[in-house]
Amino acid sequence: MRRRAHRPTRGAVLALSVLLLAGCADNAGAGTASPGQAATAAATTPQAQVRPPASIEELRAKVQGRRISIASAAFPNPTLTGLYKVLELLESDFGVKAEFRLMDSTPLNAALIGGQVQVGHVSLGGLAAAKDAGADLVAIAGNDQKNAFLVAGRSPAASLADLRGKPFAVSQNLTSIVGQTASRCFAQAGLDVSKDVQLLHLSNIGQIVESLEAGKIEGGMSATFRQAELELAKPGAYTVLCKGWEANPQLNDVWAVSRPWAEANRDLALALAVAEIKADRWTHDDRAGWLALAQAKIEGLSAEAAENNYRTLVTELDDWPVNGSLDQGMCDYTLATSKEFGVVKTDYSCADLVTFDYQKAAVAFLGAR
Repeated sequence: MRRRAHRPTRGAVLALSVLLLAGCADNAGAGTASPGQAATAAATTPQAQVRPPASIEELRAKVQGRRISIASAAFPNPTLTGLYKVLELLESDFGVKAEFRLMDSTPLNAALIGGQVQVGHVSLGGLAAAKDAGADLVAIAGNDQKNAFLVAGRSPAASLADLRGKPFAVSQNLTSIVGQTASRCFAQAGLDVSKDVQLLHLSNIGQIVESLEAGKIEGGMSATFRQAELELAKPGAYTVLCKGWEANPQLNDVWAVSRPWAEANRDLALALAVAEIKADRWTHDDRAGWLALAQAKIEGLSAEAAENNYRTLVTELDDWPVNGSLDQGMCDYTLATSKEFGVVKTDYSCADLVTFDYQKAAVAFLGAR
């Protein structure tokens, strides 16, 4: 007798949505997990082995004509360029039509948990918070890898110490990746972000940057794509004082699905993983194509801003690494940091939340670089 899948109540869905949101930010060299993190049983991953397809044609024959609902809570920005390429490849290579939309975090997470959205582009920290609350979700692939947030200061500030006692803004709380990055950056400089600056909480990175431009604050959290705009508008007026991908190297957004969906749609999940790796390699191989797609998808993105973003995201951060955006070490670090900052109560290992099976099969099929 088939066991009917559990459907969460409306109250449970809303509660889990709030927890997922806690791990998210305005999106969107690893450390090791804390000693208390115990490895979990392999039962958390799909039981049957994920095998590479014999050919694109073989996999296409199994999924062609399917439609899939994908949503992201990321603010439209150049870090989504790889995601848009994945959507293109799903259709061109596999005949899968992706119904994509950008949603606010809370309704997206509710839709993912409730089954209205099949694939969610969400934070790994938020995924862990949802599991803490009982959600049965798993990451099957990665999209962007690095933490793209940073600390920016108004010139002549040349170090975080120069912001001591001055107005400094983060987003709504210190538990999101934005707040965690602020805490990490200041701690590395021997400072406490909650004590050594006049800490302000604004709604999002956009408001922080606007306040920085207006002279209302002397420093605040920004992001690579925002910094590119600031530097083009007023060269030399702002200084990057700490890079999040160095101070807090977290695995950011992942492709998340419910475990029952993954079990019932293994070929579709594999097609998504293959499309992801192909998009990652395209990003590095076709700079002109990346620039064109970024400008086509991100309203108001100038050619110069696209160039600056490519240089930062692809060359410096190495986002979309060619052999897979799911990284074991960064996964461990992200989960340990989520526990440290109170996003989750449980010491999770990657096996609790991530299956690398699809990524491994995709790399085996395409050939490792």
